[in-house]
Amino acid sequence: MSKVEVKVEFETITPLWTGDAWMENSRIRPSSLIGSLRFWFEVICYFSGICDKKEFDISKGRFEKDIKNDEIRKKLLDYGTDFNGQVQALRELNIPIPAIVFGTTGWRSLVEIKGIQPLEDYCFGNKLNLPVKFCINKNNPNQIQEGNNYPQRSNNTYSVFYFKITYFWGKFLVIFEVEQDIKNTIFLPLLTFMDKYGYWGGGWNIGYGRSKVLSVNGQNNTLKVKEFDFSVFETNRKKIKIDSSESKTDNFLVKIDSKENLIKSELRNIILFKESNCEQDIKEIIKKLIKEKSILRRSTQEAKNRHYLFGKTGNIQGEDLPQGSKIFPYINKLNNNSYECGLLSIAGILSLYE
Repeated sequence: MSKVEVKVEFETITPLWTGDAWMENSRIRPSSLIGSLRFWFEVICYFSGICDKKEFDISKGRFEKDIKNDEIRKKLLDYGTDFNGQVQALRELNIPIPAIVFGTTGWRSLVEIKGIQPLEDYCFGNKLNLPVKFCINKNNPNQIQEGNNYPQRSNNTYSVFYFKITYFWGKFLVIFEVEQDIKNTIFLPLLTFMDKYGYWGGGWNIGYGRSKVLSVNGQNNTLKVKEFDFSVFETNRKKIKIDSSESKTDNFLVKIDSKENLIKSELRNIILFKESNCEQDIKEIIKKLIKEKSILRRSTQEAKNRHYLFGKTGNIQGEDLPQGSKIFPYINKLNNNSYECGLLSIAGILSLYE
């Protein structure tokens, strides 16, 4: 097996936050970017039927399988050192495809980051002048307060959102090392998906983490691989388009014209709702979408379901489910420097915990 270098230049669409355990964000952390790639790849694999629910490890919150080091090493030796043999060995051990691509016990990730370099006029700070605290009146969503004289957390009157204000803003270069055999079939399609729909780092619940791919290996507009090819993993469904017919509900990504479908956790799709109009100021777009999300949250009557869909601070008594929001503000920068925006939902991942 051999890895090739893939240099990808990004530009932030919304703030990029990759803070550490101390909530500090003075650099772009490679582990945060790789973690984001793995998460969205797992979502794609699950929603498209590449991964089965039984392969999901609830305790770890990802598609994983614990195998002893000596067991996996012996199996790998049995099948030889070429890529196809190694993959066959791992599949025989019932290791999920995301764990093969991004690593597991005794097996190194096929996608790694060699280096990250901020470019040109970048900054770690509050470039957009976002407020620290953003409070929306639940009874009158148009009544918005941004001062510190309002509640520290959500209550019966206000929904309170905090912005992380030491985010990265600007252009940056990521040097990936990717296994040659999955570069065109898995990695570049995943990069295409991330460019259009995915989120990097943290703070997705307030719209952070959207970045545009400017170039790949120095070439502009090179994201032409718009289909995943899983044939190397010998799955029944070998090829999956990133964007197919918007009316096909069996596609892992579906575009809709009604916000109400965003909260249907029985739909095993990435669901995108686009607003009919989108302003040009990123700060105002983010605030507008958070307000829209807050209104949608308010319309979800059953408390437990509302917490599962939109997140809640602390544990939900009697349940072991992911606490973060499954619905995110969505902003995409178009080639003419205008924006499209809306809300994106992955509520269908809740079926993994049923």
